Amino acid sequence: MMKRYGIQILKQQIRFQSTTPTTPLKFKKLSLDKNSDFTATKIINQQLSQYNNLPLQLAITESASKKLHKLSEEEGKSNLALRLVVSSGGCHGFQYDLKITNTDEFKPENNDSLFERNGGKLIVDKDALEIMRDSKIDYVKELIGEGFKVIESPLTKSSCGCGSSFDVDFEKLEKLNPPEK
Repeated sequence: MMKRYGIQILKQQIRFQSTTPTTPLKFKKLSLDKNSDFTATKIINQQLSQYNNLPLQLAITESASKKLHKLSEEEGKSNLALRLVVSSGGCHGFQYDLKITNTDEFKPENNDSLFERNGGKLIVDKDALEIMRDSKIDYVKELIGEGFKVIESPLTKSSCGCGSSFDVDFEKLEKLNPPEK
């Protein structure tokens, strides 16, 4: 038994019990399947990495998908989509911008990929996809406001307080490069 919390395991159920009644427990809802957001997100015009020739992917979270679908219904536009753009700048070297657009902007001939989850759509070009690979697009509500946000970005070394400016971990990116034969 730990000092602050008692844990009791009964037939594969875990019960948490606070031994300090004035300190409430806070739990974060986690998915049991780590890849479920990636599995639920479908890709049109799959891109391959220039570093290791593996598929580049992003995931749309359930909350982002629901918000995009709701916006689409409110606007009466089934082709409503979110576009992710990455550019140099910001206080950490790179910045991303998420803007509402429509699927008419989806141009496979310009190396765009279209990600879709339950009616929520996201357009990303290959350059942005290479930097933001394996990240998730989420819809968050915080004290400072609400909006779409990139989360769980494995190539992000650091970011600013607002979260839209970030530094790329180029060492990780270079490790993706296959050794020359």
